[in-house]
Amino acid sequence: MKVLIIGNGFLGSAITERLVSDGHDILTFSRTWNPRIKSRQVLGDIFDFDEFVKVLTWEPEVVIHTCWITTPGLYKNDPSNFGYADFTIKLARTMESYSVGHLIVLGTCAEYGIQKEPSTSGVTKVSPTSLYARQKVSAFESAQEALRGSKVRFTWARVFYPYGPNQNPNRLIPRLIQSLHVGEPVSLFDTSSVYDWVTSRDVASAISWTLENDLPVEIDIGTTVGYTNLELLAVLEQVCRPHIYPLSQGTHEFGLDEVFVTGSRSPLFASGWLPKDNLTSGLKWILSNAET
Repeated sequence: MKVLIIGNGFLGSAITERLVSDGHDILTFSRTWNPRIKSRQVLGDIFDFDEFVKVLTWEPEVVIHTCWITTPGLYKNDPSNFGYADFTIKLARTMESYSVGHLIVLGTCAEYGIQKEPSTSGVTKVSPTSLYARQKVSAFESAQEALRGSKVRFTWARVFYPYGPNQNPNRLIPRLIQSLHVGEPVSLFDTSSVYDWVTSRDVASAISWTLENDLPVEIDIGTTVGYTNLELLAVLEQVCRPHIYPLSQGTHEFGLDEVFVTGSRSPLFASGWLPKDNLTSGLKWILSNAET
């Protein structure tokens, strides 16, 4: 299939690599060139929509939208969230005009808001608490309405806590790895909440699966297994040995006592998809990539 992938960040590039290996014809659209991507790339800005739509003359059968602000410390309440939501809505309204058969958009588990048990798409009510999450929900609802009654298949894939090679170094896992390697104190600001960490290659695998299988509009991409940040740190310490300095831990805070985990009855799992990685194998994978 001809697949247009919008965005070439660490998730977009992982999805591109997987779909190229699946034999699809891939074109990416992003503001910057990514030397790790081997498929064709078009440079442009999604916020110039009149320019963006020109790439749709390539006549993709599938469009995968991975772009959104994710800058640590900024993304939750940055005004650019309005722009990303607006682009997503415009994109959905344009799909049928260009005979696109399937639109896939990456959502986020943050849309579920404060939860005390695993979340399942189609069952758990969304309850966003940040501007980032509220604009994701707004974009989803408007895009779904725009595509209602059309021939375009729509998938909204809520990704839980992704990690992988080439992730922003200020994200938690890259920062912890760096701290372990140089012997810096580690201070965790949330030791009570439980997070579902999923590798970028498993996110890509789930997207590949979605292309080939009949799934509902809303799906969750995670592993169904959660870890506190203290448990994550303990696994990292084991994986990094013997190449780490003795760890001098800073003070830790209890945190929010929330659960950000995919429900085991989520549609993706019910359809037969399973992740390749557990936390240990995933961390070993990104460490091996960092060493090459």
